[in-house]
Amino acid sequence: MPKIHIPAISYRQGGRQMLVTAMSPTDLVRMVRKPEAWDPVKTTQHGNRPRDKAHLQGIVKYLEEEEHFVLGAAVLYLTQREAEFKPMPIDGVSTDKDAASIGTLAVDIGALFDIGDGQHRIGAYEHIVQNRDEDGDLVIERLRESGQPLIIVIEDDPRRRAQDFADLQRNVKAPTTSLGQSMDRRQPINRELNDLFDAVPVLIDRVEYQKDNPGKLSAKLFSFKTVRYVSGLLLVGNGYRSPATMDRAVNGRFEGPGADPEKARQELVEFWTALGELTPFADVVDDSVKAYELRQDTYLLSAGVLYAVAMAVYLLQKDGLAVTEAVKAMDSFNFRRTKKAKDITTADTPFAGNLIDTETGKLVAGRTAWETAAEVLQAHVAGR
Repeated sequence: MPKIHIPAISYRQGGRQMLVTAMSPTDLVRMVRKPEAWDPVKTTQHGNRPRDKAHLQGIVKYLEEEEHFVLGAAVLYLTQREAEFKPMPIDGVSTDKDAASIGTLAVDIGALFDIGDGQHRIGAYEHIVQNRDEDGDLVIERLRESGQPLIIVIEDDPRRRAQDFADLQRNVKAPTTSLGQSMDRRQPINRELNDLFDAVPVLIDRVEYQKDNPGKLSAKLFSFKTVRYVSGLLLVGNGYRSPATMDRAVNGRFEGPGADPEKARQELVEFWTALGELTPFADVVDDSVKAYELRQDTYLLSAGVLYAVAMAVYLLQKDGLAVTEAVKAMDSFNFRRTKKAKDITTADTPFAGNLIDTETGKLVAGRTAWETAAEVLQAHVAGR
């Protein structure tokens, strides 16, 4: 197959081959694949977060106005089948012990780079190239004469590429919690949940990875962040006052001394399966009710209510009740939103005074609110 040859410096990092080079931005935009939205269930590409239009336009403005611009390296990916590096030793300079070697990167014609980090920089170049194509345009000429530094990683596994993205973001602008957590497969709970999302009906295509709070009209039921915290409460309860200590406890259910991953996994499957069989969720699963209608008519998609449900089930398990039985017993609980905006009592909603402010009708944030609501749910199930 015909090849494109690019001068590059090769080195190894983390056991993988990486290459440093530069390409003209006007050439680069023709050789990159448009990033897909991150979805851990679909792994043909590793995906990325949505482009921030304001951030991209800011880079466009910078490139158009700043003659002496500087942009950091973008991280791109090729597979081993698409690329091959051929070193070119230099007599008297190169040695076998060098960390880097100079040579050429041969890339299949037609191969497209997968963008790991730098989609806004590359998107800004693309915007300029597509919208300023006149001969003699000074901005286009400046880009043609410039190089965009690139770090090219030879990596076939899209999940490994996603992990790289999560690692890189730790030192720059952080992604949303949901996106970062769902991409970070180092933590066992994240891996377990991603594997669960194509197996439990209420979760299939209903988890939002890009945002921490799905919009009012979203077809998604839960954010990854919410699913993760709900699952953590189910597995270890609320006795941990910092995210780091809770993470250690939750991950300890799957790995480490005394771990029983099968039991923990079964608890998650039973909880989310039973939750999806509660009448309000079951109506969404069979498409007789839309997600936005469930959000509009009940409190069930509030993160605080979901935390309370998980916490109540955790407490009920300690009382000897099975996960499935505890969740199903909540089908008779009144989760419906009250129409009242003041003077709200428990006759209007059992969450009055804990999760619902009795004077405004608004949801109350904070641990105390959902912990108290969990006790209400626990008492309801115990009373049955």
